Amino acid sequence: MTELSKLEVAQRQLVTAIRLFLQDDEPVSIYTLASNAWEVIDALCTERGIDSISNETRGHIPAHKDLKRHYINDPYRNFFKHADRDFDEILGGFDDTKNDAVLFLAAEDYMRMQNKSPVEFQVYQLWFLSLNVDKIAPGDMEDVMGNIERHLPRIENMSRTEQKKMGQELLAEAWADEDLAKHPKVEIPIRS
Repeated sequence: MTELSKLEVAQRQLVTAIRLFLQDDEPVSIYTLASNAWEVIDALCTERGIDSISNETRGHIPAHKDLKRHYINDPYRNFFKHADRDFDEILGGFDDTKNDAVLFLAAEDYMRMQNKSPVEFQVYQLWFLSLNVDKIAPGDMEDVMGNIERHLPRIENMSRTEQKKMGQELLAEAWADEDLAKHPKVEIPIRS
């Protein structure tokens, strides 16, 4: 029987969510895995005093709102996991784009906490930033834009399906790169 830490569980969920996401697979399952992973990673970052992107994000939301309760759990995550009330409730407004931010928060926080990560997290981070250039920190702009131009050129002009396919192809290239696998910032995903 395998023993698992909370971090190992979160890593497995997030690796799977990103793989499914780039395969353009089932968005409800992706959101569930990503939000579960984010919750664990966020709690670990808080407990360890990590300067997380989630905490930075909290500084930009209205004072009467809570990141977890109002932006991650409601309305989607709670709807996906609870059936003890409002049995006939119908959820509106959910689509695959709701996965983008929660995947980014979880991947970025994990990388800040561990100072390394599976390539899935790094590929997704670049994919997300290529479509959200306004989220790139000014000090990182030149380096990140260079990586976007090199690995995901003109991605912003593609359909969402083509964007994900490009991300999936970049992930396949990263998996095949033996030198990248040896890099100290790359972590091999945990397997049972």
